[in-house]
Amino acid sequence: MELSSLDAVSSTGCVVSLPHKAAMQSSFPLLKKNYKFSQVLFFGKVLGKVGDYLIAVGIEESWHASKKFFYCSDGVSWGQMPVPTEEAKGLCAKLPSGLPFTGDISHAYSIPPDPVPEGAEPPEEAEPPKLFEEMRLAILVEMLDTECAMAPVGALRMLPTGAVMPNPAFAGLAMTAVADMASYCLVNKPKPKDVLAAMVTSTSDFLTPCDSIVPKGALCAHLDESTGVTTVRNLLYPGFTGFAAAGTKTWGYCYFGSGEKNLDIAFMLP
Repeated sequence: MELSSLDAVSSTGCVVSLPHKAAMQSSFPLLKKNYKFSQVLFFGKVLGKVGDYLIAVGIEESWHASKKFFYCSDGVSWGQMPVPTEEAKGLCAKLPSGLPFTGDISHAYSIPPDPVPEGAEPPEEAEPPKLFEEMRLAILVEMLDTECAMAPVGALRMLPTGAVMPNPAFAGLAMTAVADMASYCLVNKPKPKDVLAAMVTSTSDFLTPCDSIVPKGALCAHLDESTGVTTVRNLLYPGFTGFAAAGTKTWGYCYFGSGEKNLDIAFMLP
C-alpha cells in the first residue's frame, strides 16, 4: 500500500507512529532510487516482544517477480530480507505454534529434534539446527504475500511481456460491488491460461477471485461510513487487511500482526 493510504485503514487499528511515518516518507524515495524500483510500498508491521518490524516491498518491473522485501525498526535503516530456502521453511514449520517474534533480528531459535519412532534407537546427540529470526521473518512475509495479497478486479493488468503492473484505466469499484468478494482477486495466484479468451480479457482478468478462498467466509468486508472505505479482514491470517474506496483508485493491503495463523477458524464460521 502507498504510505498516503495509511489513514484509510486506521479505523481497523492498522497505524504507525508519526515519527515512523515521517521517516518512511523520506527513506522510501531513497530505496526506490538506490535499487531502481518502479514502486516502493509499505507492507505492514510484524509485532515482537521487545520491538516491532516495519516491512516494505520494492517492485522492479512486475508484481509477480523481482520483488524485494525490507525490514527495519525505525523507518530509516532498511535491511533486505534473505530469500527463504526450502530447508529454512522446513525448520520454521517445526517451531511451536504461537511462538512470538522476539524483536531481535539476530536471535537464533533452536529447532526441536524429530520424535524417535517407537522401538528405534535414538540418534547420537548432535547440535540442534538453528533458525535465525531474520529468516523466520522472511518466511512469514513471503507466505503472507503469496497467500493473502489482494487487489480489486481490474486494478492490475498484464503486459504483453508478461509483467503485471497497475492498470491506469482502473476507475475503482462500484458501490454495489465493493463489498463482494468476487470483486477482488489474489495478486499472486494467476488463473489457468485460457487460449480461447480474448486478448482484452486475458490482460485484465487473469487472477484467481477471492471468493474461491477456502474456507468460505474467511474474508469479511466492512464499510466505514465515516471515510467511505471498505476494509476486508482475513480471519485465517489475523491482522491482514485489504481495502478499497468505491469509485476511486484507492486500494491496497497491509499486515499488522504477530505472525500467528488462526488454526481455530473452523469454529468461528457458521
